[in-house]
Amino acid sequence: MTAATHILRRLTRFANDERASITVEAVMILPIMLWGYFGMFILFEGYRALGANIRVGYTISDMISRETNAINAAYLEGLNNMQDVLTQSQHRTVLRVTVVTYDDDDDEYTLEWSYSTAGQQAIEDVDLDTAIMPYLPPMQDGGTQIIVETWMAFEPPLSVTLEGLYTAPDGTDRVGFGPFYFESLVVTRPRFAGQMIWES
Repeated sequence: MTAATHILRRLTRFANDERASITVEAVMILPIMLWGYFGMFILFEGYRALGANIRVGYTISDMISRETNAINAAYLEGLNNMQDVLTQSQHRTVLRVTVVTYDDDDDEYTLEWSYSTAGQQAIEDVDLDTAIMPYLPPMQDGGTQIIVETWMAFEPPLSVTLEGLYTAPDGTDRVGFGPFYFESLVVTRPRFAGQMIWES
């Protein structure tokens, strides 16, 4: 019997062997099962936080669109406090409200006012083309749009990390679920007032 035949016979016997050890199989598969379970838990928690951030953006946008009085900083800071409560975030949320009007004759958007709570800068005229205009729907002449942006920090309850699979954008080989911000943007038209006035 040649060495090749001997090796082939052993491989065939190994392939046909149906004996198993629960302990060995558990040790092999348990880490993968735990990683998958905790990964799904973090994924669903992330979707819950994302949904909460989007819903609070629509809620705040709807509230502002129904205002007939002038808006001021105290009012928006109060909405930011409400945003913290509704999202149940462990970290401070961020709210930015911007009001834009449109002139059909000049085909030009005008920034009326913008206010942001701590964490972001208010929109300025130089930022209008890149930060706001791509998200605006078609507007009629003299129309007003309210843009509500919300940010909410998401910190996974568990740190599930994959190491060494590929290089992350920051140059490391550590890839996982780390803290980051969910962002949402909602555009609404004023419902009752023709325009949203900032209380100077």
